[in-house]
Amino acid sequence: MKQRKLSEKFMNQWKEGELYPLLEAIHEDDTICMELRGKEAHLYYRGGRLFRIQENTDGYVLIFNTTYCDERSKDLPAHPTLKEAIELLPRYKQAMDWRFHHHPKYEREFQQLIERENNALIGEISKSTDYYIVDMEYAENKALSQFDMVAFKWLSEKAERKNPQKPTLALIEVKYGDKAIDGDAGIQKHVADLNEFLANKTQLADFCEDMSQVFRQKCELGLVKGLLEKQYPVSISPENVEVILIFANHDPDKSAFGKELAAVKEQNYPFPIKIARASMMGYGLYANRLRDITDF
Repeated sequence: MKQRKLSEKFMNQWKEGELYPLLEAIHEDDTICMELRGKEAHLYYRGGRLFRIQENTDGYVLIFNTTYCDERSKDLPAHPTLKEAIELLPRYKQAMDWRFHHHPKYEREFQQLIERENNALIGEISKSTDYYIVDMEYAENKALSQFDMVAFKWLSEKAERKNPQKPTLALIEVKYGDKAIDGDAGIQKHVADLNEFLANKTQLADFCEDMSQVFRQKCELGLVKGLLEKQYPVSISPENVEVILIFANHDPDKSAFGKELAAVKEQNYPFPIKIARASMMGYGLYANRLRDITDF
């Protein structure tokens, strides 16, 4: 299994080296989130990948996907310098806005909003939610290890939050609208795939260790504003794993939703399957707002 944590050398590039100005730009822009990919760091905007920053022997290289460009933005460089990436950031984002107007990524955009509200909102919201997002669009292989979001549960109660060994793993599947409720990309298939992944205890332990280190690095980089520095040594336990289903903008008149949920027999799985409900109209994840799938 590929590790997502960054090398010490790459981390130093971000913390105090050449890439620090880009990290500062990320800190000042709530619409961008950063995910760690081992030899790369990916910056996302509205659910689309804005930049890939690849580590190499000479330092790094920045890559922008020019598929986002049309006639109005075709002059944007695919391999910008650091200075160009920062100075042209509004234009890169505008090119993506134009593209998403015709080819939206609603589900991924929704995932990014969830990550922002549970990790990075300044103030009390991201401190008081019960889940932190470690990774978004995790993909190890096409067959099994693909998760919309990797998170961990860490209750915001003072006694729990003081212990960085308390967090437990939560794997999140997000569905936007009703088009992907059933079929090959449906709920039953995803739950079955998750079950197979979680059954490999050695793989699961390695995964939790890597995700723990990824989250610590995100804290060090200032990407998790709800936590203090002394809480960097978070360790995610492979015990008591939760699977969480998030349905965004489900039409309650659609019958496929109820049929698909009824077909998922929770007693066949060694982990709880929960459905997230909003706290009023926000995206914060609170443990007491989750319901077992059987309740639906």
